[in-house]
Amino acid sequence: MAKLLQIKDGSAGVVFPIQKAKITLGRDESNDICLNDSLVSKFHAVIEITVNNTKGGVYEYILQDLESTNNTYVNDQMINLHRLSEGDRIRIGTNNFTFDDSEDQRLDETAKLHKSWIPGVYYTGSK
Repeated sequence: MAKLLQIKDGSAGVVFPIQKAKITLGRDESNDICLNDSLVSKFHAVIEITVNNTKGGVYEYILQDLESTNNTYVNDQMINLHRLSEGDRIRIGTNNFTFDDSEDQRLDETAKLHKSWIPGVYYTGSK
């Protein structure tokens, strides 16, 4: 599962899993990720999950600026629309995030659980 890692003082702080098809970010409390920062617009940006069937059904994460006052930045470049990649650095107001999509995810695959020799312990096998 992909996630945003909020960076504070050079180290990872809060982890925000991306578990819905659309995640909103902004200052308003109705956002999925509410950022208490005067430099953040009420409805600042959105991350939408799409499925790329030409690449075997992998998830793609699209970050879109919602015409915010102070813009959205990825890797220190102002963006309007950007397909996120592993390790991208996102800046919204004074908030910094790293995009983490280190797990290979496909819609057409389900993890198979294997029983270990330890009672009640299961694991997923590697490919």
